[in-house]
Amino acid sequence: MKAELLILGVLHRGNFHPYEIRRRLKNAMVECYTDVDVGTLYYAIRQLEKTGLIMAVRQERVARGGVRTVYGISAGGRRRFQELLNEQFAGEGPVARTLYAPMLFLQFSNLPLIADLLQTRISRETRAIREIAEIRKQLGSTPATGALHLLKHLELQHRLDRKWLRGVLGDVEGGHVRDVEDPKRLTRGWLRSKTQPRQRSRGSGGAKD
Repeated sequence: MKAELLILGVLHRGNFHPYEIRRRLKNAMVECYTDVDVGTLYYAIRQLEKTGLIMAVRQERVARGGVRTVYGISAGGRRRFQELLNEQFAGEGPVARTLYAPMLFLQFSNLPLIADLLQTRISRETRAIREIAEIRKQLGSTPATGALHLLKHLELQHRLDRKWLRGVLGDVEGGHVRDVEDPKRLTRGWLRSKTQPRQRSRGSGGAKD
């Protein structure tokens, strides 16, 4: 399902061939925070085409006489994408497992609905924190060391997720959700360009590119 969400999300920006879809997701380092293997995206793209969620819009000639297919998202694909986004924002579980992938496409979501879903998740985190406090109270003053550290970690994780969710909600409600300033930079790998220094051209006398 995450591969489906990621592919449909990329195609919200335009029509691309599978290698470009794969490259964009790799540049966004999705393998670091999802269980999606970008090497398997080609199969997922074929499945999405079979179900009509994406469609071939043209073919392009490439070097050595090959041909590659460029895909676009269909109206049904756009509806499915919104369904997947909403499911993830409404889902149970830690932020890292459920929201890291859909956060890449927050700007394409139904923001009023997302705000409601975020409020619900914040309430769930608050409830979980209270439940942990009750468990610690029931265990008394001398719980097993391992259990004590486990409960501390669970509480810290829920508090961290709640704080993060509140920050996202603030941007959603405040109208501060935006796309990248220059979408064209995505063709060069926007995340990599922000995390690696620019290389100077040789012979430029130290001048900027």
